[in-house]
Parts: sequence; structure tokens; C-alpha cells
Amino acid sequence: MDFNTKDPAQALTLSPGAPFYLSFIFDSLDLPDQGLRMLEVAWEKGADPWKREAGVLLGQKYAARHDYARAITVAKSILAAQPPADVEQRARRVLVESLYWTQADQDALAEASRLSSPDPEVLLFRGVSSLRLGLPPAHDLILQLFLQQRVSALHGRVFTFIAAEPRYRDLFTDLEWDLISAKNDLLLGDWDAGIPLMESVMQRWQPPTGTLVADLASSCQSAGTPGAGARFLERFSARLSGRARGDALEQAGRLYRRARLWPQAVTALRAAIAASTDADLRDRARWLILDMAMAARAPDFLAQVEKESAGWSNPAVFSDLLEEWISDLVAVRRWDTLAALWKIVKVRGPDDVDARLCYVMARAIQEGLMQRPAASPPVTPDQLLAESASRDPDGYYGLMAASVQGQVPSQVTPNAADAGPENPAPLDPVIVGFLPFGLSTQAYQRLVAARGSLSDGQILEAARLFSRAEDHASSMHLMGLLSRRRALSQEELQLEYPRAFNSVIDDLARQTGIAPSVLYGMIREESFFDPDIVSSAGAVGLSQLMPATAASVARALKLTEPDLKDPATNLAMGVRHLEDLLGKVSSVPKALLSYNAGLTRVRAWERAAGGMPQDLFVESVPFDETRRYVRKILVSSVMYASLYEGIDPREAALSFFAIARK
Repeated sequence: MDFNTKDPAQALTLSPGAPFYLSFIFDSLDLPDQGLRMLEVAWEKGADPWKREAGVLLGQKYAARHDYARAITVAKSILAAQPPADVEQRARRVLVESLYWTQADQDALAEASRLSSPDPEVLLFRGVSSLRLGLPPAHDLILQLFLQQRVSALHGRVFTFIAAEPRYRDLFTDLEWDLISAKNDLLLGDWDAGIPLMESVMQRWQPPTGTLVADLASSCQSAGTPGAGARFLERFSARLSGRARGDALEQAGRLYRRARLWPQAVTALRAAIAASTDADLRDRARWLILDMAMAARAPDFLAQVEKESAGWSNPAVFSDLLEEWISDLVAVRRWDTLAALWKIVKVRGPDDVDARLCYVMARAIQEGLMQRPAASPPVTPDQLLAESASRDPDGYYGLMAASVQGQVPSQVTPNAADAGPENPAPLDPVIVGFLPFGLSTQAYQRLVAARGSLSDGQILEAARLFSRAEDHASSMHLMGLLSRRRALSQEELQLEYPRAFNSVIDDLARQTGIAPSVLYGMIREESFFDPDIVSSAGAVGLSQLMPATAASVARALKLTEPDLKDPATNLAMGVRHLEDLLGKVSSVPKALLSYNAGLTRVRAWERAAGGMPQDLFVESVPFDETRRYVRKILVSSVMYASLYEGIDPREAALSFFAIARK
């Protein structure tokens, strides 16, 4: 269709909001002029709320095209109609920017003062407009931008503007101009000029500022001179006190660590802990200290964990470190060290690590791999499993611990209580209107931005709408949000665990003999049922096939140039790959491990694990992503088996790992 020959106003015959939504489609097709025409129709001939939404976008597009006169006209018209607060702020932001570029500085400053949450660029507008008007606040506004904001393109814009006008340059002292110049040099990557100049500024500026410390540290890292930067910041910290001193020492420690000067890093980080009362900073510093000790395989690492844990503010910060170490300990069967770590974590957290340790130890005791940990009174496997379930009631370990004990996991127990009003307040019609036009991404983005104001009923209704639009990923994300607010009903759990592409998946399950719940669980965790998804590593489609793997499977299936974004093709190839792996390792968990990390790695892990039970074998895997992958699929598989097949969740969990009921 030649859209240049069509009257864009005909779009209004589709629906009142059609021109607004069609503008997004034209933009996606790289037809910006047609997209602009649609917005103009929506603005000139449409009705609210699409009219005002189109107006805001139209103003932004006019401004981007430097058509500031039109942008000003549209923004003023929106504001004259007294729109809702969010529309008012967006329209006023367009107006401020357009007035600034037309050098209507007095008006730009007046409108900027009415913005409730001005972004850093508005600070630039205010500073430069004040400079052009010769207003006293100009000096402080410019310095505020350079002192409070990290290095960005804004600093380069201001530097260029001031440098071109000697009368503006004269408003700043030599020290202040050095600051402005240093930020510009760092922005340009001129490390030889910018780093020494920034160091000079920091030594002369009173009082010193932490923003400059962070800018210098990141620049030294980018310049490949972390050791020199660390030494400067460590010396510089002596001039500081309180939080500023702690910030400088933390950055020095990070730079020493980057330079692999670990003893110096530890010294700086311990000094940061002593100097600062900021709990987050102290946790970060302790994490870095433990991370270096683990990387160095320090023989006293357990003692260091015990020492540092006494000062933890948020134990969850340390979960990832301990997770990695636990896998190493399980792989080499250091059960005594695991038990000693558990005694620390039991008291000081984190809860997720405690849940994992309790489950691992209980299963190792049951399998005769370790003795009961020394305690008074003695600790039994059932007690450890009960503690695991209580510390991780909604997660993998809670599910497995309950199942091993023969108890129904809480995750699969639907909420029978009233979920709230059946008729919640209507959703924003602008958001809902995106869906019939296939623009679910835009709808989801707007919903997420407004999630704090949404009721439970509105979230549920939105999830249903996305599900009907076959955007299962957005629907599941919304149900995940709702599940963090309250327990879900049976119908709601089915939205969180949908049987998307069920005709294809069920048929593949029958052909291969793989449990359908496992296939649904795998596809859910791989792609959230989004057939168009492409990972950062290049994995494509529902089953996230890497190109090399896809080529191999395609040859086996005698497929020529398969379309990996076609759901049926992608699923057939992904399930065939899983079936092939299952034939080589004879275990669903190991096949899934191989699917995620590769068969060669799994073979090596098998040799190191030496016949360990499958659930404990997963605990020994050194890749955090791969361990979590199998855990997530187990939970999803149990949910699908329970929700749709009526299988006892305990049996589903135990059979996944071939665990005999005790």
C-alpha cells in the first residue's frame, strides 16, 4: 500500500485510538513520516485520552526534528486543557526543551520551575538559560551539574557552550574551570589530560565531593591504570572524613582489586569499613574482602566468613559468594566444612543459604555420605528438612524439603480465599488499546511504570488480557508481581504457569516419552513462551537454540534453513536436542544440565562427583546459572504436573531426581 496516497484520517474508522497506535507500527516499519502523520491526525481529529497522549508524542517528535515552534504550540495546547498530572509533566518537559532551544530563556526557566521531577538535562537548560540572561543563579546551577552528576554528554555540551564565550568563562574561577575542563576530558577519553587534572581539582576543592571520586575511579579503570588511581585515592582519603572518606577508600580498594594488588585492597577496604557508618558500603567492602579470599583459595576462608558475618547488615548480599563456595564443598565432599558453615549461617543468615545447606546436609545424611553435624541436642535429617522448608517456603528448597518429608509443598497449594473484587477499577484505556494492534511490549512498559498504583484486581485483569493476546511472558511477569503481594488461586496459578503452544508440546511429549510437565517447565524457563526472543548470547526462540546446536539438530531432522522463530519448528528442534541428550546421560536433570551448559562439561562434573545422587549432583555444579536453571525447571515441572495432570506434587518432585520416598 502506498501510504502517501491515503488519507491518514481514514484510520479513525478503525477506532478512536487507531491513529495513535498506528504511529508506533509505522515507526517500527521505519516509516517515520507516516508515523508523524498518524500522530497529527490523532491530535487534530481524535478524542481524549488518545488525543493528549498523541500530543505529547507529537511534541517530542517535533522537538527531535528541531521544529520547536510546533512543539511549543502542541505542548501549550495540552497544558491549557489541564490534563492529568503525568501528561501535564511530560508536556511541560517538551515545552521547557523547546523554549530553551529557541532561546526563550525567561519562559524556559519559568516552566522548568513547575516540573516536579526535573531530569539532569533540565538542570543544563536552567544553567545555560540563566547564563544567557545574566542571572546570578547561573554560576551555581552549572557547578551543581558538574559536582552532582557523573560524567556524561551533558558536561561536554556545557563545556563547549562556555568555552565559546569568554564572558561566560570569566564567571568561573580557575579552579572551577579546571573542574569543567577535567569532566570534559574524561568524557572524551583523554585520560592523559583528564586524570591528572581531576586529581589536581580534588586536591584543591573544598569540601571534596564523592561524585568526583567515583568519576576518577571509573576513569582510572577505563584508562588501565587502576593501581595508580588506587594509590591516589588512598592518599586523598586522609583529607576526608565520614562518608566521603569511606567512599574514597572503597573506590581505592576496588581499584587495588582490579590491579590484583589484593593485600593493599584488603587494607583499603578494612579502612573503609572503619571510616563509614553506611551499612551498604560496609557490606560491599566485606563482600569484596571475602571474594578475594575465595579467589585466592585462602585456607582460613571459613574463619574469615565467621569473622566478617558478625558485621553483616544485609546477609542476602553475601548469598552469591556462599552459593559458589557451597558447590565447591559439595563437589569435593567437604561435609565437615559445610556443617561448620551452617552453624554460622543458621544464626546470621542469609536465609536462602541456610535453606540450601539444611537440604544438602539432610540428603547427604540420608544417603550415608556424611555424619550428623555435632550439635546439642543432636540434629536429625527431618529437623534439617523442616528448617529448609521454613527458610525457603516459596522456593526450590522449600519444595524439595517438603516433598522429601512427604508433606505437600506450599507453592502448589492454591489460595482458596477471596482474591478481591470481581470488578476492579478499569485499566487505562490507552494501555489496553495497544493490545489489539499487536503492541503488547508498549502496553507492558506502561503498566510496569504504573505498577505502584495498580490494585491486585487490575494486575490480574491485565495478566488475563496479555494471556488472551498470547503475550504469555508479560502475563507471567504480572502474575509474578501479584504473587509477591498475595497467594494465588488455582486459576491464577494457571496464568503464572500457562500451557502455551500446548498442541505442539503435548504431541512432542507423546512422541518422545518425555513428561509434558518437564517440557513445559523447560520452555517456560528458557523463553517465557516468547517465540521471538533472542538472548544476548545469540540463542533463538522458544527453546533458546544456539546457532551451532540448531544447525546440528536441523541436519538430523533433515531440515533446510529452518525458521527458528517459528514455534512448531523451534519446539521440535529443542525437544529433539533434549531427547538426544537424555539418551546419552539417562537422567532428566543431567540432560537439562547438558542442555544449558553442554554435554562435555556435564561429563567432567559427573567424573568429579563420583556417583552422587542426582539432587546433590546438581548442588555440585560450579556454574550458578546452570544450577538455578535446573532448580527453576524442577519447580515449574512440579507446578505443571500438579495443576494440569493431577499428579501429586511430592511424587513429581521426587521422581524428577529419582529419589525414593523415605
